[in-house]
Amino acid sequence: MTVIQLITGAIGSVAFGLLFHMKTKYLPLAAAGGFLSWLVFLFGKNLWGSVFLPALLAGFIADVYAEILARICKGTSTSFFVTSVIPLIPGSTLYYCMSSIVEGNPMQALKYGRDTFLFAFGIAAGMSIAWAICYFLRSVKAR
Repeated sequence: MTVIQLITGAIGSVAFGLLFHMKTKYLPLAAAGGFLSWLVFLFGKNLWGSVFLPALLAGFIADVYAEILARICKGTSTSFFVTSVIPLIPGSTLYYCMSSIVEGNPMQALKYGRDTFLFAFGIAAGMSIAWAICYFLRSVKAR
């Protein structure tokens, strides 16, 4: 089951790379980024059990991966980050939250809404921490 999740995460990242007109030579790197971010998330989920810390760690790793690739490929990190983070987007929890609202189940909607928020906030926080560290290291290196 885990292998299937990792493969579909990689394929989904490639699909979004195609959607965003990423250069064909970078599509394997997009696949590796999606694979890596979902692997880190699954590892964190087994370690901590909740969604916030695994999403934070996966967002951090995805941004570091994107920053490294941006330097190697002499491009922007945004395209690598977006394709790498695609498997982490909390689509299912958002769907179940909306479904619970439509069904009139507010307690279930709150649970899924909380998970969606924690997931998205974890990704954003991890990315922000990694970006801040990379920015700091670039400014120190420039001096």
